[in-house]
Amino acid sequence: MPLINPLADADGTWIRGSFHGHCDEHSACSSVPLADSLRQYEEVGAGFVTLTDHDHITDLGPARQQYPELAFLHGFEYSTRENVVFCGDLVDELFRLSLEEALTKAGDLLTIVCHPQPMGAAREYWTRPKLEALGTMPDGIEVYNGHYGTPTGRANGRQPLYNDFWDELLTAGHHVWGFGNDDFHDPEDFSNAWNMVHVDDVSATGVVIAAKSGRSYATTGLLLEDLIVDGDHVEVHVSADAKGRFVGPGALVLASGEGARFSYDAGDEAYVRFEAESDAGRVFLQPLWKT
Repeated sequence: MPLINPLADADGTWIRGSFHGHCDEHSACSSVPLADSLRQYEEVGAGFVTLTDHDHITDLGPARQQYPELAFLHGFEYSTRENVVFCGDLVDELFRLSLEEALTKAGDLLTIVCHPQPMGAAREYWTRPKLEALGTMPDGIEVYNGHYGTPTGRANGRQPLYNDFWDELLTAGHHVWGFGNDDFHDPEDFSNAWNMVHVDDVSATGVVIAAKSGRSYATTGLLLEDLIVDGDHVEVHVSADAKGRFVGPGALVLASGEGARFSYDAGDEAYVRFEAESDAGRVFLQPLWKT
């Protein structure tokens, strides 16, 4: 059975942005005003911005007026238990419900598990049984959280990388996408992780539709140049020389190498995904599932 490429035959535009961030007006943990972060996102060439204050929906209407070239996603971070981000064009106050009920009512919203294992083995946070007990699996998880990857975050025992947990969910048969977000709170977080999303139109709805369909990848700086999937054959071209690997069920490394071009012929694996690391940063492509 051939691998399914979510980017196959996709016409559109690549834009960058994060699905998780805060402002000091409505998140006590944030130190930067919304106006300052929006100016910085515009300067780095972001195509979309998402604001997910804790259990609060910040009105982005004025921001849409000021920056008409950007797509703005309303949202919130469900924070009364292990956290989940909800975002989209228009978002109701679902944080007033139980998380289980909120997920059943999310509809067309994008839902992402936040920093699923922020302290590693030192403290339990999200686990596969906890996610399965929700009854409705979120659309994806953060495979990398930039706020927890800063020098300050690491000094406090936090860790930003959750690719092994992603593989645990994928291996169990859960079709969840991987996302990279800066989780913007403080100046040192800014734009240190983001998503490249392949949209049909640059709008909040267009971004969400693409992300929920797997037409995105997560990065901390290394970019995808090309992805070719022909039956079971996969070729990946990235923007700089890197150490890359194809990963399958059980977090098994199927093949690895160095350079800017990588290829793999899949066997009977249920899925194959690619990740790489270089001086430019990391990249995490979405899993390619068997039909």
